[in-house]
Parts: sequence; C-alpha cells; structure tokens
Amino acid sequence: MKRLNITDNHGWTPRKLRKQERKIKNAHLRQRVMAVRLVMEGYLGKDVASMVNVCRQTVSHYVSLFNEGGLELLLHRDFAPGREPFLTEEQQEKINPSSAVLRPF
Repeated sequence: MKRLNITDNHGWTPRKLRKQERKIKNAHLRQRVMAVRLVMEGYLGKDVASMVNVCRQTVSHYVSLFNEGGLELLLHRDFAPGREPFLTEEQQEKINPSSAVLRPF
C-alpha cells in the first residue's frame, strides 16, 4: 500500500493545524483538519482512518484536497442546490400563514 504524503504544506505545520483545529466549531471540518495533521505527523492512512473514524479512501481524499488547495480547499464544502419546490411562492404563501402579513380584525 502506498504511503500518503503531504506534497505541498502551504506553509502549515502540524502545530499550526492543531491550533486551527481548536478554532473550528464544526466537528466534520475539524475531523478533516485532524486527519491531514496526523498524516503530516507521519501516521499511516489506515491508522489515521481508524483514529478519526472514517475510511482510508476518505483520508486519502482529504490529503489530496489539502495538497491541491491547502486549508481553504480542505474546508470548502459544496452542497447540491436541492430539489425544486413543488408549490409556487404564491401557493406557499396561501398555505403558510406565518409568511403572510398579519392584519388586525
């Protein structure tokens, strides 16, 4: 099995990454930084995967993101826009009275 390597540390050291981990409130994003830091410290990908409770391929993905774009790309997450609403805005306003303007009797 090929060892994971940080090819471009973008100026980050394990110590700086640990400080950054403490600042991140989102547990999922903190987990990403922790995985990269552990690889930087010399742990094997499979060991890091068991430490942060993800699969080995996920750790490999985190490392490749970090190598490509640093911490900024590692912490960037795109979400799908979601499903188109079935009702139009007018129909939603008729159904949901909280969105309508309240008028006195």
